[in-house]
Amino acid sequence: MERTDFIESRIDVVKNIYTLYSYAKSTISEDREWALQRFQRGKWYVVEAFGNSLLFAPSRFVGYKNNTREKHTANHGDGRQTNNKFRELKLYKEFADEYLSRQFELFMATLGLEKDSACFLIPNDWDISDLQRQYKCYFICPTHCKGQKEVAWKSFLSHNLMSIGWNHTDYTNYTIDEIEQEYKDIPTAIGPFTLLKQIKEGDVICCTNNNFGLWGIGIALSQYKYKEKIHYAGIDEDDNESYYSHYVDVVWLCFKEQGYIPASEFNILPSEKQWPPYGTLNQKDDIPQYISNFLLHNSSINMEEHQYEKYIKLLEANKNLILTGAPGTGKTHLAKAIAEAMDAEYDFVQFHPSYDYTDFVEGLRPTPPDNNGNIGFERKDGVFKTFCKRAITATEISENETLFDGIYNGIVADIREGKITSYQSPKGESYPVKINEKGRIEYRVNSPRAEKEENIKLMYDDLVSRHIWDLSSFSKDDYWALVRKVSKNTKTIDYVEYGWILQELLNRTLAIQQSKTETPNINRKKHIFIIDEINRGEISKIFGELFFSIDPGYRGRKGLVKTQYQNMITDKTDPFYDGFYIPENVYIIGTMNDIDRSVESMDFAMRRRFAWEEIIANENTGMLDELQEMKDEIVEKMKRLNAAIWDENTETGIEGLNASYHIGGSYFSKIRLYLNEDHSNKNAAYRHLWENHLKGVLFEYLRGSANAPENLKMLEQVYNNGNVQ
Repeated sequence: MERTDFIESRIDVVKNIYTLYSYAKSTISEDREWALQRFQRGKWYVVEAFGNSLLFAPSRFVGYKNNTREKHTANHGDGRQTNNKFRELKLYKEFADEYLSRQFELFMATLGLEKDSACFLIPNDWDISDLQRQYKCYFICPTHCKGQKEVAWKSFLSHNLMSIGWNHTDYTNYTIDEIEQEYKDIPTAIGPFTLLKQIKEGDVICCTNNNFGLWGIGIALSQYKYKEKIHYAGIDEDDNESYYSHYVDVVWLCFKEQGYIPASEFNILPSEKQWPPYGTLNQKDDIPQYISNFLLHNSSINMEEHQYEKYIKLLEANKNLILTGAPGTGKTHLAKAIAEAMDAEYDFVQFHPSYDYTDFVEGLRPTPPDNNGNIGFERKDGVFKTFCKRAITATEISENETLFDGIYNGIVADIREGKITSYQSPKGESYPVKINEKGRIEYRVNSPRAEKEENIKLMYDDLVSRHIWDLSSFSKDDYWALVRKVSKNTKTIDYVEYGWILQELLNRTLAIQQSKTETPNINRKKHIFIIDEINRGEISKIFGELFFSIDPGYRGRKGLVKTQYQNMITDKTDPFYDGFYIPENVYIIGTMNDIDRSVESMDFAMRRRFAWEEIIANENTGMLDELQEMKDEIVEKMKRLNAAIWDENTETGIEGLNASYHIGGSYFSKIRLYLNEDHSNKNAAYRHLWENHLKGVLFEYLRGSANAPENLKMLEQVYNNGNVQ
């Protein structure tokens, strides 16, 4: 099917270049290898400046809006069409130059590739001097309104720009001297306007959050522009809405979906200086190395994935993963973050001692009273079985989105070309078939029929989701039940022909699935089921016969088991009519505390079916990012306290305790409950954190042990000042 989702601006193109480049730099081998193939196979390459580096990407990839690996794999589109679109929009032009060819070879070498020749498209208004110039780096505060930085940053991001304020006057044709005259009574405005007028396409733009970090890093795609009130800067001190009108187009590439990028993530060397923390707009003639490194080795689509990469690999390899460790280390938060980094659908449940098979898999549940007040019982799916049904539907239909279109169009093409001229009914009668004037498949001689493609697809999706490949096994009642289920507004394909079009679709689909080569263009949506406090439930009672099918080696229909209530499933359209299994695209993450008193209830048979990963309190501190400038101080306090509980390096600490008794960042994040907006009361907040949260859990750790009061006092001293008196 022809693609029509073409790019509309250079912003779209630059985002796509950065996306493909980020895949090539990814630590996920499948993404990296796929991207490198795209770079190697390209013929025409679009060129853009990213700081002092030129990045190249195949025009076939970057020519479609918001392109991704999934979109491109499903339908890569036509490179000739994208090149024509670039010319039509006057965004890029063909360009050949020895310097550009040499830069292309160097760029490909950084990816570990060799390519002797290529054709290039550069921005329409550029020449060789634009490609060779030294670019600059600018640091901008998104607003002058106190406490409004995040609001203003989101305006930057949503409008693809950076902006400054003051008068709503268009300075497009003003010189710097004329602007100085305009603001002779406001000297603080002259510097920002001078810099704003100097910005050129390709310069790096960084949006600052004082010295805490950066909201984002992007590339300028225009020079000075004016549009009245284009940027919302928040509410000022007089409770008035503030808007800016002077701006530059920016494509923002590095940012977090929530919050900002902390300064600690930039690995700033002692020889380098951090960005200016204050001021409206600042400039560095040379792009700082820490900015260049971050821009060229991280991306908005991979920043979170890199952080969770080791967990993702462990889960994908083992299907089942348990995150274990000390209390408060953010295991539940981490489990959800892993699911989000994998772009997976996920659901959540917490085990407890009264949780059982009926809640988890299936069981009998009371029905509402009938007219006589009698209450009955009926079989109901539990949360996990319901989740698995959703995973099957999502997987099968997402596969069919690609399979159906390709196979159906193939049947249409075969009819047009005379490869299919007739079909046989179950009685052996032959009937002609053709494509009518509406492009539909027409069949039967007397009273011809031509079903809509979307109606055929509804039935196809349902049949494939239930792994039904032979319609001759259907009774008439089964067939019409299917018709009623998928569409109430169509008579659908005649039963008497057993839906020959459907049968042809099913035959071709089954042939693809049974082939030895992997089916191309299938996107299996991952589904992750998170079980919090997994060891607090009686595992044998909850999972029952699922001990077999939960094994990583028995995912899919080969792990099919008969459940305790199998004989009560009478709906033949139920995907688990023949038995229950855990789909291939379902993963399980469990969380548990090492020191939970019920830990021994975890069955050894279940233990071996999971991979285990310990979450270290001192390493998983992402939940403290919102504390901004206080994070480093709090992490240091946490590490100090945990070392006093048990120091793994020296193997010394409080007798009877170990690293499983460390205090995690989730406990320390509760200090937010007591801090005021400017953190000026942090000493009082630390006292509240100790008295209301830390002291109680440490008391429980020490209860009944020797020297408990003395040890608790010692830990309080360590917490407060690090000194033991």
